[in-house]
Amino acid sequence: MKVLFLAYRNWSIEVYEKIKNNPNISNEMPLCKSEEELSCYNLSEYDLLITCGWSEEIGKDISDKILSIGIHCADLDRYSYGTPIQLQIIDNIKFSKQRLFKFVGPEGSDRAHTHTREYSHEVDLDLSGSMDDILFQMTATGVMLFNMFLEDFPNITWKYWDSEDIKINARTPKDSIVSMEDFSSKTTEDLYNLIRCLESPYPNLCLEDEYGFLFFEKVRYKRK
Repeated sequence: MKVLFLAYRNWSIEVYEKIKNNPNISNEMPLCKSEEELSCYNLSEYDLLITCGWSEEIGKDISDKILSIGIHCADLDRYSYGTPIQLQIIDNIKFSKQRLFKFVGPEGSDRAHTHTREYSHEVDLDLSGSMDDILFQMTATGVMLFNMFLEDFPNITWKYWDSEDIKINARTPKDSIVSMEDFSSKTTEDLYNLIRCLESPYPNLCLEDEYGFLFFEKVRYKRK
């Protein structure tokens, strides 16, 4: 297969380094860190576009020309609309799924939806520990999923995860700023989950009062 790889996050570039020599990939697999870089390639000359850790939707001008896949780190459909790791940790979800999905654009839209619910492979994902621990797992499970896909291609069975009426919007950087009142109303475990899900590379939890801003970069927690 002739494959293109689209990624910019550190953990996802590590995935690229681990799979670029997969025996089912012919010759070199170019790494693109933006859609601008991707546009330099003739998509019709390639069989597959792998995206990894790509938080934006891709254009139908891409997904209509080449089979495009990515990975999604949530089990429930409500977390399909952005920042799934943070939202699941805040909801105290300890074990989830990492799924390999296909980009499919709806009729009349020039963007492809990341939450198509159409997936081929899935593995378990442990959301405990620090953000470094979780991103390490994201790398390991990403490598596993893409290698499984490359091994099975072209005999891929596509399935659908269940839809939900519940939709949780993605967090924004301003959501990381909390007041003293919000901070004091949470339990120690709630604070632990909130702080650790916002460790680097994400916007750290910030406590604001009339004197200034207090940032939380790391956290440790023990249950009684």
